[in-house]
Amino acid sequence: MVDGRKVRAALALFLFTTLLSACGGNESGAPKLNWYINPDNGGQAELAAKCTAASEGAYRIETSVLPNDATGQREQLVRRLAAKDASIDLMSLDPPFIPEFAEAGFLRPFSEDERRELTAGILSGPIESSTWDGRLVAAPFWANTQLLWYRRSVAQRANIDPARQPVTWEQIIKVAADTGTTVGV
Repeated sequence: MVDGRKVRAALALFLFTTLLSACGGNESGAPKLNWYINPDNGGQAELAAKCTAASEGAYRIETSVLPNDATGQREQLVRRLAAKDASIDLMSLDPPFIPEFAEAGFLRPFSEDERRELTAGILSGPIESSTWDGRLVAAPFWANTQLLWYRRSVAQRANIDPARQPVTWEQIIKVAADTGTTVGV
């Protein structure tokens, strides 16, 4: 479980060190930061509100919701970033797109001090998926629970038992081919 205080602190650190000088002000004088978020149950907007409140007027975060599907999210972000759209200060990005965005220069690598702060207490998998070319380029802050559902009778026919031993995707795909069944994600 991710500690919400660490996430807010890390986000605030990120905002102060990389974005405040580049953000336009608003009528109150506090910089407005635009965060493009994935659709969720309100968690990211709530996090933005908490960070805004914690800043005590130093900045204000406004959210814009991206399309529902990952492909649409990626497409909108890539188009905006390639066009040098200045309205993107922060963005939620699915891990499979991190290498593409990093390679295109759309993500700023974190310094070693920022890396230590952002990865303290975080599992190694999210850190690895947030790293490109040996540098942390995304801040892992959200995680989805992934479940594997399988038909026990098919697993038994294939002589595997996912409940008792590790099973790879390659094994699952081979089992499906060997037993004439399908894999759905």
